[in-house]
Amino acid sequence: MEKLSLIKRMCMCLVVAMCGVVAAHANSTVKFDIVQQSKTYVTITGTGVRMRYGPGLNYGYYKDARGNTMSPKKGERLELLGQDGDWYEVRFGQDVAYVFKQYATVSGTKTKVENVAMVQVTGVGVRLRLGPGLNYDYLKWKDGSTRAPKKGERLVCIGETSDWYKVKYANGVYYIFKQYAKKVR
Repeated sequence: MEKLSLIKRMCMCLVVAMCGVVAAHANSTVKFDIVQQSKTYVTITGTGVRMRYGPGLNYGYYKDARGNTMSPKKGERLELLGQDGDWYEVRFGQDVAYVFKQYATVSGTKTKVENVAMVQVTGVGVRLRLGPGLNYDYLKWKDGSTRAPKKGERLVCIGETSDWYKVKYANGVYYIFKQYAKKVR
């Protein structure tokens, strides 16, 4: 009976997530925004464009395991998530990255770029949880090691509880403890 109840709850959570409706966690009040489904893209106009962790030259850029710069190809389209000054916030693989406006043009379904709530990771090796609490499992690589955003990385914030931000990361939705992140807009 207990196993069936757990399966029912898991199915309900899946249905809730698919419908864009949000359920409240039993021990906390949760506030969430509805995320618009239409997508806007930027087209990369330069070659060797560095994808940054934040909106500025003072942020590091993405590199592969060998230390080579990871750059999209000229003409490649990336999903636009927001804008911060002269920087576009885009989906780069499974991560969020920033590209200088001079090296990209906006195309797609919307012409206006909307700013979204963002949090910046302030700690190193910060675990992203599957729910708003330490009793929830955290995001891991296939080998079981912790998969964590880099310090300084900005994440789209789609809600919060009293102690946790609900964020988008690596094509999923997770929770980051407020002690290890700060709202940047």
